[in-house]
Amino acid sequence: MKIMAKWCAAGLTACVWSLSFNALADDSAALKKKLASFRQFSAHFEQEVLDAQGKPLQKGSGEMVLQRPDHFRWEAKQPDDNLILSDGKAVWLYDPFVEQVTVMSLSKAVINTPFLLISSTDDKIWNNYLIDQDGSAFTITSKKKDQRIESLRMVFDSQNRISRMEVNEAQGQRSEFTLSSFNTKPVIKSDTFNFKAPEGVTVDDQR
Repeated sequence: MKIMAKWCAAGLTACVWSLSFNALADDSAALKKKLASFRQFSAHFEQEVLDAQGKPLQKGSGEMVLQRPDHFRWEAKQPDDNLILSDGKAVWLYDPFVEQVTVMSLSKAVINTPFLLISSTDDKIWNNYLIDQDGSAFTITSKKKDQRIESLRMVFDSQNRISRMEVNEAQGQRSEFTLSSFNTKPVIKSDTFNFKAPEGVTVDDQR
């Protein structure tokens, strides 16, 4: 009887694991389908940063432009200027205040900036993440441990537009982004996804 019980428990565990795995796979497919519904978009964002206890630390705002696959421009205007730009091959993180730009490969940059996944169609990159759907919200968590970014939560409105994003860091700090002026037919200039370091700016190339 004990042996039979052990086999039953093992079978039940395998069944539950299989159901969980299939559910996560379905959630990943559902998110990819939503993102694939628009090839490009632009939006305004308002950001609020909170500490581990939920106390507001900082507010900001800016503009974002996306074009699939792998072209992304995230430009913060308040309280300080900074830019995250993906040109399809590399990601540029520019901080004008310290006059420095860090260049990373796309796959490496996604680990620290998971919302770059919004523009990605590469299954090799997506396979590094677990996706969990809760209604109109999707939580994206890296399979790799000890990452600075613990999870990204993406919320869609009734028209399948991204309305909110939440970035949770391993140290407990959280950044909340509210999107508005969502436009799926923006006029995208030829240099929108190109970056040229201004004179005097230090380039830290980590590719």
